[in-house]
This record gives sequence, C-alpha cells and structure tokens, in this order.
Amino acid sequence: MLKSLIRCKKCHQIKKGVILKSYNLKLCFDCFIEFFLKRIESTIEKFKMFSYHQKILVALSGGKDSLALAKALKMLGYQIALVHLRTGIKINDYSLKSERLVKNFAKKENLKLKIIDFEKEVGLDLKTSAQIFGRKICSVCGMAKRYLLNQAAKNFDVLVTGHTLNDEAASLLSSLIFWKDEYLYKQFPILKEEGSLKRKAKPLAFNFESETKIFCEHLKINYLDSPCPFQGKPYIFFKKIIEKIEKEMPASILNFYKGFLKRKKLFQPLFDKKNLKPCLKCGYLTTAKICNFCRLKEKIKNSKK
Repeated sequence: MLKSLIRCKKCHQIKKGVILKSYNLKLCFDCFIEFFLKRIESTIEKFKMFSYHQKILVALSGGKDSLALAKALKMLGYQIALVHLRTGIKINDYSLKSERLVKNFAKKENLKLKIIDFEKEVGLDLKTSAQIFGRKICSVCGMAKRYLLNQAAKNFDVLVTGHTLNDEAASLLSSLIFWKDEYLYKQFPILKEEGSLKRKAKPLAFNFESETKIFCEHLKINYLDSPCPFQGKPYIFFKKIIEKIEKEMPASILNFYKGFLKRKKLFQPLFDKKNLKPCLKCGYLTTAKICNFCRLKEKIKNSKK
C-alpha cells in the first residue's frame, strides 16, 4: 500500500491518496475512508452480523484495528459501547498506555466504556496466574479475555472484535498446516449465540491491517503501535508469512480467505462437534465439567491458603 499524489479512480481528482495493490485501486484519502466503511458495511450485511437497532459491544485493545472498527461503526450509525480488559502488563507500560488511549478515545467519541480488571476478576496478576495455571501468559490472557468479554456482553446483542483479514488468514494458515480441525470448524466471520456464549462478529474480516492504519492516521485516531510483549511466537510468525505473501502476490490473501469460506463445509467432517455443557460453577459453556476460567480461579484460591 503506497501513499502518494494520485488521480483518484472514484472522484477522478488529483490528490494525495493511496495505491491499493490488492484491489488495483488508486484512491484519494476521502474516497479511501468511504471505501473502508463500505467494505465493513458489506461484511456486516453479507453475514447478517447485526442491525442498526441492536446493542453492540466493541472490544478495544488500544491498537489500531479495534479503534478503527469502533470509529467506523459509529460513523455508520450503529449503537455501540466499548469494553477494555486491563491486563496489568507492566513491560513498557503496555497496559497503562493501552488503557489511556482507550479512555481518551471513548471521551472524544462520547461513548460508554467499561474497564475490566484482570487481577480483580481472577485474584492475581496475569504473569503469576499463568505460572500457577502452568500455561503461557498469552494463552491464559486469551482464555480469560474470551470469558470476561463474553460476560461483559451479557446485556448486549453482539460482541464485536477487531480481527482483520491478516488475522483471519494467519489463523487459517496455521490451522491448515497443523490440521487444527476444531479451529477450521469454528473459523467464520460470525459465531452464533449458543447458550451462555454471546453472538460474536468480526466486521473487519475482509479489511487489511494496513487499511486500519491509514484509516486511523487520516482521522487522527491515536493508537498503541507496539505489540503486546507476551504475544505468541507462532502468531507473529504466521502474520509475517501472510504479509510477505500479500506483498509478493497482491490479492492472494483475500482470495485465500474467501476460498476457504466457500469450501468451509468440506472441513466440517474433520471435526466432530463436541457437546458443550454449562460449567458446574458458573454456567459458561464448556466441554469439561468445570470451565478453564473457574479452574484458574480455584488454583489461585488454593495457592493463597
């Protein structure tokens, strides 16, 4: 994606803009914003994610993707509120900086924001919790985030996240290489509500990560540009592969993801859907008697005795 003085393919004026190689498009910044919004709107409509009268909870991390999504949904006229998980990660003041950016954004956009504190909900800080649970920090954070965001969305119609096309394609590539049947079965831009599990949607599933960056920069949305210090190495590795493939062969990643969605039914026989049942402690749907979140809290409680 290049930025330069171009003749916009839509308004035909010579302005500063971007060259979107993946779409073979040259757009001025104003037309790019319209293009970005339309792609989100078409994704919402195509997968029937939610409607204008429904209540939408947007999960914000403080990064460009989630902030761009929240701004875009507001511009499109949807009823949104925000939620942020305070992870307590102190390296490079990561958690503090993330929360500050999210709060400033919510204030500027006049949107309701709920802050969930990991340590308060679990009983210990993230790093110590991971050690007690015997898992990697990224794994425990992801598990707790899914649980707590699901709980926060209790009075909403849908929970939306800022997963972009890059995220979806990287996850898909990883699942195919390692034949993660369960992930192949579940991967989709929308997950329907099931029991205690709220409806979840990814409106940015067909928008490149580079697009969210330009969207934020053009609209002067401040975001945290540094990745989480505990980000998993496999995730970083596959994201880099996806970026390299797209750079060498523009549009290939978009076609890769679209092709999978068209053929998704072919992968369903690989995975026998496990019977989900309510956790005996909290009612959260799980494949075990006790969900991982409750098991984590129990281990932390026992460690304090």
